[in-house]
This record gives sequence, structure tokens and C-alpha cells, in this order.
Amino acid sequence: MMKKILIIGIVALLNTSCFNDNDDKLTFDFEGTWSLVDVKCFCDFGGVTDFTTHKITFNESDVVIQNLGTPEFLTNLEGEYTLDGNVLTFSNGDQYTYTVRLNRLELVFVDNPQIADDEVTYIYRRG
Repeated sequence: MMKKILIIGIVALLNTSCFNDNDDKLTFDFEGTWSLVDVKCFCDFGGVTDFTTHKITFNESDVVIQNLGTPEFLTNLEGEYTLDGNVLTFSNGDQYTYTVRLNRLELVFVDNPQIADDEVTYIYRRG
């Protein structure tokens, strides 16, 4: 009887110690305001660009874009959006895959394979 209790205890201990606590893989809700920190694309912004003048705010079912400087980004995306897995579809039909890790949001344009150089990634931080 004591052997069974000991074996059950060891198995329980092994099961709890085998979980991988990898905090950089945690995902959170993307609703709220995000400030742009970088844009990766086949484009030239000409010198130093302050991306933080662009903010995007996701509410329960709509998105608000704020551009306080130049260049402006995502100007035609305001309004409703829908989610399907990790794909955001905006009211104008544009689609972006999204990834949220801790305080970082990445929006990657779902490019048209018929158009060269339309790949773009927007990288935001919460706040």
C-alpha cells in the first residue's frame, strides 16, 4: 500500500515539473491602444522616422487609427473588423495576420502573390 502511495506521489511530482513555463510565448488580448515602433517593408521612409506618432486602437468590434505625423499608416482600415483564427479582416477587405506576445503586436499584411513587394509588417507595443 505504501509503495502505491509513493508511486502516485512521484508520478504527480513528475507531471507538475514537466510543464514548460515559457513566458515569451504568452499571448494576451489585443484590444486596446498600440503605438507603432517599426515597419518592415520594401519601402524607404527617408531618414529617421518617428513611427510612434501612429496609434491603432482595437475595441470590441471596431478599430480606430490615429496618425499625428508623416508618413501615415493604415489610413483606410478604420471601422469594423472580424477575426478568423489569427487573421484580421477589416471592413475594406484588407487582411492581416496578427501575433500578440506580451506587450508586442505584429500585423503582417496578407499579400497578393500577383503583386511584387507588397509585403509589410507593422510592429506595435501596448500603450
